[in-house]
Amino acid sequence: MLSAFHPTKRLLVETVVNLLNTKSPSEILAEEVLEISGVSKGSMYHHFEDLQDLVETAQIYRYSKWIDASIEFLTNNVATARSKEELREALKVLTVVTQTDERKAARTERALALAACFENPRMAKQMGHESQRMTDAITDVVEDLKNKEFINSDVNAKAAATWIQAYTLGKLVNDYNPTGVTENEWVDFIMSIVDTRFMAKLKNRSNERLFYLTLSGFNLDNHGVLGYEMGGVALTSS
Repeated sequence: MLSAFHPTKRLLVETVVNLLNTKSPSEILAEEVLEISGVSKGSMYHHFEDLQDLVETAQIYRYSKWIDASIEFLTNNVATARSKEELREALKVLTVVTQTDERKAARTERALALAACFENPRMAKQMGHESQRMTDAITDVVEDLKNKEFINSDVNAKAAATWIQAYTLGKLVNDYNPTGVTENEWVDFIMSIVDTRFMAKLKNRSNERLFYLTLSGFNLDNHGVLGYEMGGVALTSS
């Protein structure tokens, strides 16, 4: 997203992205953005209609980073998985990490970004572009899995891509329920859907080598970036 921006525009967005680590969107002031970035007021309003336009762009960028990293993880594992069993293990690792209670703040932030699009056509347009980009990327991954006969051929790839994005955000319902399900119960439920609706019939798992991912640094940094290590190589979304 930022790579296509003019350097000054990118600097302004990165400045607000960092400010959103400690402040809510409504708390960000134009003066502090200009002071931190070193950009002139005229330049800021050349690239953005107003301060709110800049803040909205930063919110959407933060929103997209989590999904980008998940897509990267999924794509890398689809490329290396040698069986349906390996794919299932990769999907389970992704589910375990993204559904942890520690991601509550990240899920809440994404929900707030979506809510901010309500009755805000400008932000909704930007969010729509990012949502379509994310959905298209995951749809391509699902289609590849269908071609490999790793998942059922009748799975609607675009609907599956939408569901993958939605169930992570949907965990918010449980995040704010004091008597909600445990992490293990939630992950088991998600995997039961994967097994019964998506995965092509698995062979006896005792007859094939399982694919295990060694994760020593799978976490969410202050920019909302999902980072992880696989096979000794650290990977992050930038």
